Amino acid sequence: MANTLILFSSANQAGNTYQLTQAVRSQLDENHTRYFNLDSHNYADYNYHNFYSRDDFYDIADALSWADNIVFASPVYWHGVTSNMKRLIDRITELTENPEIKHIGKGLKDKKGFILTTSASKDVCPVFAGFFEKVFSYFDIHMTELLHLDCSKALTLPKQQIINFAKLLK
Repeated sequence: MANTLILFSSANQAGNTYQLTQAVRSQLDENHTRYFNLDSHNYADYNYHNFYSRDDFYDIADALSWADNIVFASPVYWHGVTSNMKRLIDRITELTENPEIKHIGKGLKDKKGFILTTSASKDVCPVFAGFFEKVFSYFDIHMTELLHLDCSKALTLPKQQIINFAKLLK
């Protein structure tokens, strides 16, 4: 069974993206799933000098190393991810520079990347999707699946789509 890391961030901690994430999570084996709510973790912004104190980023980096599947879960805000999600992705740059953890960055190659998102649009924003395509491409992560829900009227959790998404993680 594959190991799955879910990285979640949202300004609304019980909102649509959270509910979608939890619906997918409920389909997974908890022994093979790790979940990080990025909004409740403390990690520094990326800096060019790589001067960091020990923070929660290193726990996330260890989880990235452990995972076969990496799921990014964020609503679409102004065509992009949440600020905490963007801050994490910026910080992941350290995995390409810091000799102590560079092996984790190289180890992302051939992992599977997934996206869970919600917005008030019928289709996912191409800027949002393109952002992840670029991140995944940079690290040679295989872009496997993006599940977007239109919440312009109300959140409807499509059971079969959630089951199909979760099957790809197993």
